[in-house]
Amino acid sequence: MNTAVSEKNFNKPESFSTFLMSQCLSMRRWALIVALLLYIAFAVMDVIKFPSEIYKITLSTRFIFVIIPLLYLNFLYWIKPPKSIRSNVFLMLIIYLGSGLNHSLIYYISELNGFAFSELGIVLIIMFGCLLLVLPIKQASAATVIILSVYTLVKLHADHQLSDLLFILIILSFVTGICLTVSLVGQKTIYQNYLLINKLYNESITDGLTKLNNKRAFQEQIERLTSIAMRDETSIGLIFIDADYFKAVNDSFGHSTGDDLLKKLAQVVDAKCRRSTDVGFRIGGDEFALILYGADEKTLESVCQEIVADVATFDLKIDKKNVQTSVSVGATLKSKSAKITSAKLIELTDQYLYEAKRKGRNQFQLSCL
Repeated sequence: MNTAVSEKNFNKPESFSTFLMSQCLSMRRWALIVALLLYIAFAVMDVIKFPSEIYKITLSTRFIFVIIPLLYLNFLYWIKPPKSIRSNVFLMLIIYLGSGLNHSLIYYISELNGFAFSELGIVLIIMFGCLLLVLPIKQASAATVIILSVYTLVKLHADHQLSDLLFILIILSFVTGICLTVSLVGQKTIYQNYLLINKLYNESITDGLTKLNNKRAFQEQIERLTSIAMRDETSIGLIFIDADYFKAVNDSFGHSTGDDLLKKLAQVVDAKCRRSTDVGFRIGGDEFALILYGADEKTLESVCQEIVADVATFDLKIDKKNVQTSVSVGATLKSKSAKITSAKLIELTDQYLYEAKRKGRNQFQLSCL
């Protein structure tokens, strides 16, 4: 069954990566700006602590691998943030790796020159990469393994005591595990919320009997798509289908037979949704609608003919007797250049539906604007 239509991607609900971005945007923004401020503070400390021949090296690596990319990401996320959580993941991983490997380099330079260097920096870097950036867990884990491996090699090369090194690695691994676990649990929780929201929304726009989109979905989509069609100078076709003498079928054969007829009508409507931009609806008791975005007159006329013919040949039997079925169909095509509101499009299509009924039913009436 076709679902509701979005402006950029017909028949596809908001992706999880987009939903996750909307939920984590604020945290990622502040993580990026805090990281930038902290790293600038680290750069200032280099100038204060190291002689010029050393801080020229450390400042260069800090600016190239971390500060400049962080400036770009801060500008991006605070001015025009991306819609998907997957956007800029590679650059963020590069910054995470760059800051971690640069930390090891500066530590090594400090050891060679006899300067004290705090271990707190590597902890902050791990928290930044494994938790605050909301990176994919596998990629964040791989980057962390690389950072800790290089950090270990540097420590060993600097003749660090093995017992102290093992203790530091245990602490860092513990911090990594906590951050990755919190990130994973948070992302899973958001994913469950995403599924629940989509389920509730889909239920609210889906007709329970036919599983087509309901009247609420129709109102949302016809308004949206008519506006888009006018903006982009694209055609849009609207078809109304009404079961002929449906009340008589209900009264004569019972509601169960009436429901079977509605389900068969829904199957016909759904079968006409051949493109991703075609959407079917049940908008009333025995009333259905089709929106054909971007259709031409020939397509719209062909679909109307098929609907009338298909319903007239329904194999609907009660007590081995065929139940005669037919529909009246009204259709309107808004051409590319026509300027018309969704309300007017609905009104005109409704008029042509009743024109088909007035002329004897089991037929369609179509108008092109």
